[in-house]
Amino acid sequence: VHKQGSALGRSVDLTKFDGYKELILELDRMFEFNGDLADPSKGWQVVYTDNEGDMMLVGDDPWL
Repeated sequence: VHKQGSALGRSVDLTKFDGYKELILELDRMFEFNGDLADPSKGWQVVYTDNEGDMMLVGDDPWL
């Protein structure tokens, strides 16, 4: 996982989470957002790059 503007990435074990909410709360803690990442009114978005190179919004696909 990389935070935009940060050179260092962090590893995340997705098997430790039951859904997107838990993942976002962990990312919020890891990158010291102090609750801002989990608060939609703050304007942050969590995205990933899929296997085709497209940027996707986390939560658009169901958590499996």
